[in-house]
Amino acid sequence: MPDRARLLEDEAAGAAAFDAVLGTIPDHRWNEPTVTPDGWTPIVLVAHVAGWLDECSEVLEAMRAGTWDPNAPEEPVEILNARQASRAAALTRSQAQVLVAAARVRARAAWSALPELTPDAWSWFEESGPNHYAKHVHDLSAWLAGTASDPRVGAMLQDDAEAWVSFGALLEAVDPSARDAEGWSVTDVCFHLAAWFGKGADCVEHGAGWGPPWEIDADRPTEEVNAAFLARSRAMTLEQARVALDDARDRLRAAFSAQTDPSDGVKDVFKECTVDHYAEHVPMLRRLTGSEGSVA
Repeated sequence: MPDRARLLEDEAAGAAAFDAVLGTIPDHRWNEPTVTPDGWTPIVLVAHVAGWLDECSEVLEAMRAGTWDPNAPEEPVEILNARQASRAAALTRSQAQVLVAAARVRARAAWSALPELTPDAWSWFEESGPNHYAKHVHDLSAWLAGTASDPRVGAMLQDDAEAWVSFGALLEAVDPSARDAEGWSVTDVCFHLAAWFGKGADCVEHGAGWGPPWEIDADRPTEEVNAAFLARSRAMTLEQARVALDDARDRLRAAFSAQTDPSDGVKDVFKECTVDHYAEHVPMLRRLTGSEGSVA
């Protein structure tokens, strides 16, 4: 399971990025109902983020108390969002900001107090905190730039968050000493993904797809690039490779969410580095866990 402190760091970084965008909103625009197609103002959006942090806290607190039922019927997201927006309609800017600050404190405390970090707990904290901030950083950045936010950005960030939790759990399940038929270990996989995240971030930070001038070693064959990454990973510990992976993923996600009008090339880079790349390595990791075939 994830490093508890690392997820708290990710939450803090995501909140800081969200606050930074909020800090650029002119005072006279806080009541403009044009941030989303549903007519949300920045105030409503802030209250919405607070509302989902509170939803997360309630689930994590129930998990700790042993009263959470994962099979209980869930209220549709659209209904929850509409109710949050209705409640936020009468709030002031300062009231909404107080709500989100208090909700962050509660969610972080609930996460920290869990005796065991399960995939369900990870999903709730990841998706209600870091992932949710990233989605709305994009919405607000696009709105401030006078551009409609791209609904695909939020969907792609969500797809990544969901795939990342299951992929991360699989990484944790692999014996660090296990090797596949080609000699790859979980350390190699972690750094391989980290290196590609870094290549992708170089492009996305400049609003570009794959290729020169921003993709390093764009003219080298992929097999040669991967071999160089593999050689570097052989000098690393699993902990070092995992930190590199988390850092590089955070960088790529931050770059992607900050794009006000991402091109198809940028979206291709993000998808290929995240969801597609996780899927590529899942079969090998499953073999290494013994859950699919034999370990080479």
